[in-house]
Amino acid sequence: MKKIILALAGLAVLAGCATQPGELREQDLRRPSYFKTERRINTDFVGIQRALFKHQAECGKAAVFKMDERQASYGTLRFELEPGAGWDKSILVDLTLMQKGWVDAKVYSYRADVKAEIKEIFTSIRAPGVCNPDDAPKEVLPEDDFVPVAPV
Repeated sequence: MKKIILALAGLAVLAGCATQPGELREQDLRRPSYFKTERRINTDFVGIQRALFKHQAECGKAAVFKMDERQASYGTLRFELEPGAGWDKSILVDLTLMQKGWVDAKVYSYRADVKAEIKEIFTSIRAPGVCNPDDAPKEVLPEDDFVPVAPV
């Protein structure tokens, strides 16, 4: 009888941890089918955070930076397409801090129509406080920088 009660208790705990059926999780977005583009960001994590804080203060919206608590060279950005959105209505940017000081960024989204929002994310880092990405100075890429590898 004790084994049955323990088994049922274990199932109840597991059921409480599960996501709702059909609910997209962060790790689900990392599938190749949701990959949108990759870029190089010519600053480190501190520079990205400063830019995002400034952009949030001046424009009222910015991606949220989160560092991987286990590895200091990895982090993410989450940009919600609407307040309180789940991962199905968010853009995920995986960040890898490289030894030479720049950050490689890989962008994922469940939604196909996010080209303008991706531009907004990278503009907020490159030109914080410029609320309309079309008003930002044009980006000049060094020859060895990444360019988008997949249509966005």
